[in-house]
Amino acid sequence: MQSIGERLEEARKRKGVTIREAAEATKIRGDYLNSFENNNFQINVPDIYVRGFLRSYCNFLKVNSEKVITDYNANLLGEAKAAKREHREFFGRMELQQTPLVNEESKAGAPATPIDDDKLRAEEEDEDKISFLDKIDKEAAIKIGIVAVIAVMLLLVIIWLFRTLTSGGIDDTVATNSTGLVPTQQTTSAPAANSNNAPAAAKEKIVLIATGDVRVSVTERNTGKVLLDYFPMVAGQRETIEKSGPVKIDYTAGENLQVEVKGTAYGTGKTGQNYSTIP
Repeated sequence: MQSIGERLEEARKRKGVTIREAAEATKIRGDYLNSFENNNFQINVPDIYVRGFLRSYCNFLKVNSEKVITDYNANLLGEAKAAKREHREFFGRMELQQTPLVNEESKAGAPATPIDDDKLRAEEEDEDKISFLDKIDKEAAIKIGIVAVIAVMLLLVIIWLFRTLTSGGIDDTVATNSTGLVPTQQTTSAPAANSNNAPAAAKEKIVLIATGDVRVSVTERNTGKVLLDYFPMVAGQRETIEKSGPVKIDYTAGENLQVEVKGTAYGTGKTGQNYSTIP
């Protein structure tokens, strides 16, 4: 009767592959496979991994892995022979014998010690699970890493888009101009004097100056009150707005709009649809 190693070596040669090729295909070290073919199963790894390696190597060589594992278990228990298996299904599936295997090395006169088939089957199922988990560990780690990187990149893109859409206008201050607007020219207009010499009123005036076609909306920041709602302006048109506190100016063409604040006209410094804020 052929030993486990002889069957594995014969199947490998029949398949026409070398130990190195088999190791690359099964992801099992070549020295382990060489030890198996020499009937040496002491490879300094837990027994459950030895079973898993044997099963994988048998599947690669198209050898009955159930038979090999049974023989291996019999060797561990000191049996001279492995349990015989019978064909139970049409397509050649093999099942363990219904009659428990018996330790043939029992002492004379002592009752034979049966081998628990159910226990062996449970051990083999545990081996399959561990072997499967061992194979998917690396793939799972790589996939989790890729997903994490993609998630971080998406978060950064969302933050960038949010800041881009909510930024702009006069809130983005420059070195010497607290309004952030771009000075264009000094005008002769000045704030109207208070005829009663009373303290300055809470209301302030700004003048919107169109240098081309543009639609403008003006909203008070603190109250949400709309002072100008999508108002159309043409080149040369001026529109005076009384405000109380900061206002947000939305426009359809920033290049066609100037804002006069305290007698000085400023450009928006922007093009196309955008907005600015006057403090």
